[in-house]
This record gives sequence, C-alpha cells and structure tokens, in this order.
Amino acid sequence: MNGRMPLYLTMLLAAVFGAAMLLVQPYSSRGGDTSASSPWDVYAEPAQRFLEAAVRKDSLALLGQSTNIAPVAWALAAARNEPDFLRVWAREAWVWAGSRHGDTTEVLYATYSDICADQPVWLRFVGSREEAKVVAAGSACFPLR
Repeated sequence: MNGRMPLYLTMLLAAVFGAAMLLVQPYSSRGGDTSASSPWDVYAEPAQRFLEAAVRKDSLALLGQSTNIAPVAWALAAARNEPDFLRVWAREAWVWAGSRHGDTTEVLYATYSDICADQPVWLRFVGSREEAKVVAAGSACFPLR
C-alpha cells in the first residue's frame, strides 16, 4: 500500500458521505431555516470538546473522549500539521449533517470560513449526548500523515 492510499480513501469517504447527506437533505444548525432542530445538534458539544483538546494537544483529554487510539492520532496529527486551521475548526465548526447506524452516529461538521470549506470534518460517535465518545475522525483537510 503506498503512502497516498489513506488520503485517497479519506477523500473518497468524505465525498460519498457528503453526496449521501445532500440526497437526504441534512439539517443545519446555522444555515437556512433554523426553526427545525437537527437531531445531530447533541453532537456539537462533544465535537467542540474533542477539537479543543486537539488544539491543546491534550492526549489525555482526547483519550478520555475516544474509544480507541485512531481518532487521537488523527487529532494530534491535525494539531501538529495544521494548527491554525484546526483552531478555526475548534472555534467555528457547526453540525451540518449526520446519520445513525445502530449505536453509531456519523456527523459532518462545516464552518463558514474559507479554511477547508469544501472538506468537512467528520466524527463517528458511539453513545449519545454528553456520553458520546469518538470512534473515528477524519477530514481531507487534516490528513493523517
């Protein structure tokens, strides 16, 4: 497997997930009609905590919010490789769309900034609300290098 394969797989996954979300007309907590509440809004706060811990490079906090080492590795790589971009995402990310499969929920986040505007961050959670833990994380904007 060459070194570009994870990047290509991340980009493909983001494109497929994004296309699927466009087809099911995702809710948005900031854009458009705000009278409808998104069922994914409960994942805004756990995502913000996770991204803020990444900005601080707080591996203990990241481990406490995750079920395994993969999202921690992604978060620390993002903080190391693109700290300014990650700061914007930690401060401005909002829930764009989501989908639930059993006890697992995938949520796409967007920002109104120009930083990686076409490459959303996605987090896969297990559990709900405040107890939600990150199972996987990714974005073509912050590839795991």
